[in-house]
Amino acid sequence: MAGINPSYLLFQSRLFPLLPYLIYEAGKISKTGPKLSPQSEKVFLAGQEQSILILGESTAAGVGASAAGFTLSSYLHQLFLEKYSFYNLGKNGIRVGEVLPHFKSDLAELNSTKEGILLFLGANDCFKLTNPSAFYKSLQSLVASLQTQFEPKWIYLADIPPVHLFPAFSSLMKSYLYRQREFLRNEMKKLASKNNRLIFQEISLDLVPDFFSTDGIHPSDLGYQKIAEFTYEGIKEYLQGEE
Repeated sequence: MAGINPSYLLFQSRLFPLLPYLIYEAGKISKTGPKLSPQSEKVFLAGQEQSILILGESTAAGVGASAAGFTLSSYLHQLFLEKYSFYNLGKNGIRVGEVLPHFKSDLAELNSTKEGILLFLGANDCFKLTNPSAFYKSLQSLVASLQTQFEPKWIYLADIPPVHLFPAFSSLMKSYLYRQREFLRNEMKKLASKNNRLIFQEISLDLVPDFFSTDGIHPSDLGYQKIAEFTYEGIKEYLQGEE
């Protein structure tokens, strides 16, 4: 049957018996862990030329940062030497398929073309076990919609955060998150291979303890700085190759 991935079916068959335990663990972490507020759900940073749009989940929302000045959008704005205006829209817990409906009115207000777009999504599709084929269709639809509306020169498709390395999770949770993440990353790579405007960069960061905030899940101020620097270098390399 079309759309059926035998490897994912096998993964599901091994996962389902353990779901009650994993759901219990996730609930316990949610109840007992620190409650961190988003610092950059909706942010505009003025620049000199064209504008760049950041769209995503908790990484874009700045969960874990101590203040708006230590979030992804702020760091990237500085790295680009305030050359571009930055529009940042983030929502903690959002999945790829929920982005367009959730940000419909916000995106409708941004009627000008964008130099580029950065997407930070996928972690919640790992946590909530989104089927890879559904993930691909949602991501493909999102990218197509953004390209039609904003005509960006490039779209940076950030790699899914290494959820299997988050300190807050047990070894069992990490093992299944690793597999789920790999299934979804393969869909990202497949989409990027079909669209030369998409920049997909496999994440490579030194996840020292200080990289994480107090909840052991979201980035700290240092974590956001490292993510921004890694992202900036990836975009810069892509643009140099286009010259």
